[in-house]
Amino acid sequence: MSEIEIEIDGHIVKASQGDSIISIADREGIDVPRFCYHKKLSVAANCRMCLVDIEGVPKAQPACSTPAANGMKINTKNDKAKFAQKAVMEFLLINHPLDCPICDQGGECELQDVAMEYGSDVSKFNLGKRIVPDKGIGALIQTDMTRCIHCTRCVRFGAEVAGIVEMGGTGRGEGVKIEPFLTEGIQSELSGNMIDVCPVGALTSKPFRYEARTWQMNAVQSVARHDLVGSNIYTQSYRGKVKRVVARDNDSINETWISDRDRFSYEGLNHESRALKPKIKVDGEWQDTDWQQALQFAVDGIKNNAINPDQLGVLASKHASLEEFYLMQKLARKFGSENIDFRLDQTQLSTGSSLESSINLSEIESVDHALIIGSYTRLEQPMINHRIRKAALDGASVNTINSKNFDFNFKTKCNALTAPQKLLSVLQSVLKAVHLKTNQDIPNDVSDVSPSEIHNIIADDLIASENGVIVLGEHLNSNPNSLAIINLIEKIASATNLKIANITISGNSHSAEKANFIPSSNGLNAISMFNDNTKAFLLMDVDSEYDFIDSKSAQGHFSKEDVFVVVLSSFENQSTLSSADVILPMASFYESSGTHINFDGLVQSYSASVKSPGESKPGWKIIKVMADLLDLQGFDYVDSTQVKEEALQSSKVKSSVDEANIQSIDDSQVTTHWQYAPYASDSVTRRAKALQESNVGMINRAYVSKMTAHKIGLSDDDLYLGVPVSIEESVAEDCVFIHTNQARRA
Repeated sequence: MSEIEIEIDGHIVKASQGDSIISIADREGIDVPRFCYHKKLSVAANCRMCLVDIEGVPKAQPACSTPAANGMKINTKNDKAKFAQKAVMEFLLINHPLDCPICDQGGECELQDVAMEYGSDVSKFNLGKRIVPDKGIGALIQTDMTRCIHCTRCVRFGAEVAGIVEMGGTGRGEGVKIEPFLTEGIQSELSGNMIDVCPVGALTSKPFRYEARTWQMNAVQSVARHDLVGSNIYTQSYRGKVKRVVARDNDSINETWISDRDRFSYEGLNHESRALKPKIKVDGEWQDTDWQQALQFAVDGIKNNAINPDQLGVLASKHASLEEFYLMQKLARKFGSENIDFRLDQTQLSTGSSLESSINLSEIESVDHALIIGSYTRLEQPMINHRIRKAALDGASVNTINSKNFDFNFKTKCNALTAPQKLLSVLQSVLKAVHLKTNQDIPNDVSDVSPSEIHNIIADDLIASENGVIVLGEHLNSNPNSLAIINLIEKIASATNLKIANITISGNSHSAEKANFIPSSNGLNAISMFNDNTKAFLLMDVDSEYDFIDSKSAQGHFSKEDVFVVVLSSFENQSTLSSADVILPMASFYESSGTHINFDGLVQSYSASVKSPGESKPGWKIIKVMADLLDLQGFDYVDSTQVKEEALQSSKVKSSVDEANIQSIDDSQVTTHWQYAPYASDSVTRRAKALQESNVGMINRAYVSKMTAHKIGLSDDDLYLGVPVSIEESVAEDCVFIHTNQARRA
């Protein structure tokens, strides 16, 4: 755009043709009051608070919707502008209740702030204020719609960002109400952002209701660690407890949004199952003890059971910090064991690190085509899905290959349904179609397959794309041919010159790979270490009911009489109490310093937001002391920064995709695909009360097609592996797709 020159409040500034006056004022540090305007939302111009005086224009104009023109002279604070702004303020306050003392928005309310400068202590309006009855919209957002000033930010957020039109305006004139369209309440996984965009106290955090005032809380910059993005956040605490989490702006990572999982999971920190004291099991009975005795008991147990170093297995959750991963693997290797792994939820495990993505977050929103394979990105990686949605809104086409048709918040062109055991043959057909259409030599492993119409459509779109991406999802982790599938996807990407976004691993998995928290060629992985030779385990934040692809096998091995299990955990549950021999209480999210490495490989460090409760300690400190008691050298660390610097200097295991033997599977056999609901993905989130009571948190269904249900004898609302059944045609044949918040069953 051409450059123009305008005068604003007596200052000559340069701008681009078409820039709005309010955006120019914001850039120049000139304060213009506003309520409906938000930099990430479309312009509504319905609050009129941003009226400014433009020379030569008889009436004040809204700065948000008025484009700047060359030579324009603007006044934002002269008498004409002030009079217009004060008049608007008077109208906005006519029906607004005077309940600031009990409103959770008090102290951070845009209406309060603007009213201090533009409001009056006397109103000409002497009639009764209107009252708007509230409609409950779920467990996460508290509504007080009498306070609503009809800015429509929440409406526009739902339509433009969340992609679900759930709130809207009804009525006319004074009878206008902003209310939900659906009786089920808000369904979006990004719904909490409506709290942030609301300029008044109409939408506030329900879990935070009446907890504290904003000026009483201590805010600490932090990083959300539930997914690959590492969204930037502020954690706000009061009297040593996290009371609220809000978004922190970072355009290259999370823009100004965060997912509900990042926002509300902090509730889990105060769950009744918190591990607060060290415990040891003596003669089958648990005893509280002190740290010295517990650590010595743990070390003696490891030494006595792992007589040979290779009898020790070390496993960690993918949500641990870089520092914890690094020290755990260092302890294991100094002890003499290569049995190290974090990939607890995968069926096939490579000997190197995972396939590296060849695209970054900001590039995803500019692709012209996306092929999503094995993922419900909207719920599993909501912030990455947000980028894909932006690309789709900008004209990108999206195809999917899944075992179930999901409710994406953007349009998809082609949805290929296939059972997990048939995915390999589907991708072989797509690869052959690509080679046939581009006149490339046909690889031997796909020479016998015959592409169908849908395979050809997918191939055509891949070939036509000039800037496309193939997204590999978490569903591939449980596929019996996952390594062969990933190898095929690499070949398809290479043949079509497309980039790859690998989201098969999540949490802080990139830190685990950076810290070499995977076995070397002579070590055992998370599947193979469950054998009679492994006699001792060191577990970091591992829940055997949820975290393992084969939870029954894991729990059975941990419970053996001749196996000694040391657990570092923030929580105690029945599986931990029944299988562990020592429980060392560990600081949880927001209670310890650490480092997260995100999808882009960006290293983000954070400090503790609050002190850990009871006698719990940061995980890296526990590991350091255990290493000292094991007489291992090289653990002389004073703080976590030293650990981080050493970890970042370590050499990452070279990325590779193993040539896997393709398993022979009966295509006609019914398979079960078990996928956790997004609020059952880690130990803290699973214990966050409000998240579990939300619509997304209560997802708990087994989906099956009519033909497959008849084949295995299922009816609607029967229980399949403890999960109620829904029969619908959105599921691939010969597959039961379980989407649940319950622990995995056999």
